[in-house]
Amino acid sequence: MVFLLLKFAIEDFLDDRRFKNLSPRTIEDYKQILNDFYSFITEQGKMNVEDVTTGDIKRYLLQAKDKGNKPTTINRKLVNLKIFFNYMVQEKIISENPVKLQRQKVDVKIETFTDEQVRQILGYFRRLKQREKTFYAYRDYLIILTLLGTGIRRGELCNLRWKDIDFENYKMIVMGKKRQQRTVPLTEKLRQELIEYQLFLKKRFSLTDDDFVFTTSTKRRLSENALGNIFKRLSKIMNFKDVRLSPHTFRHTFAKNWIMNGGDVFSLQRILGHSTIDMTNRYVTLFGSALKEQNDKFNPLNNMDL
Repeated sequence: MVFLLLKFAIEDFLDDRRFKNLSPRTIEDYKQILNDFYSFITEQGKMNVEDVTTGDIKRYLLQAKDKGNKPTTINRKLVNLKIFFNYMVQEKIISENPVKLQRQKVDVKIETFTDEQVRQILGYFRRLKQREKTFYAYRDYLIILTLLGTGIRRGELCNLRWKDIDFENYKMIVMGKKRQQRTVPLTEKLRQELIEYQLFLKKRFSLTDDDFVFTTSTKRRLSENALGNIFKRLSKIMNFKDVRLSPHTFRHTFAKNWIMNGGDVFSLQRILGHSTIDMTNRYVTLFGSALKEQNDKFNPLNNMDL
């Protein structure tokens, strides 16, 4: 067994994640959680990796719960700590991973917009675009249409470049979690709106295929924080009481409408980029009432004499 200060172990682990070319967002998530854990464990008078016990992990997570962390946040911390200590085992710093706790149960609540709420959001941006004809009005309108029409994640939206959009074949390539690429189809309406938006930008900027689709007014990549601010402002304007106005709610709304309109779950899984079918099946469980109607309408037994 090798004795190693936890502080240096964390630095070594983060260097390894950078070497493996993980996304900056993932690395920052590791960094925040591990530094928070380091602060906790040093308060317990422990400095070395091999001193950490399962009890320490449990007390750390209980403290997080007492501070108001939700089960999803606690589970994220648990998973990141488990990955960190697995790396310590792999590097032969410790012989056994002290993270032996089960994830907390999470009540799954999937919020979606109603059709009327979607119409209100689109109507607001459509009027803004027609009245003001500003860069922000055009950009924000297309952000909403793209999220609603593709179900992509906020990070995927911010990282989208013009070279990723294949207008001729009605599709776009997005970089998902763990840097995995996938193809997302485009409807004719979204394709046409993106073409018009691109023409609008060409009048303002010197645009290349390598440029990001959604940028600041100075053509810099729109950050996820900046995107979040757009939705904070929109949330105050719309003032919806029963649903959170966020990019992820559009993703859920896309999935709900896909299922309720008879789309198959395996195609939805590929479009959304879920690594397993489990998450996709949650949409079927919650919104699959329309599946019975589709079955009643299209089942081959309907037209057979039995």
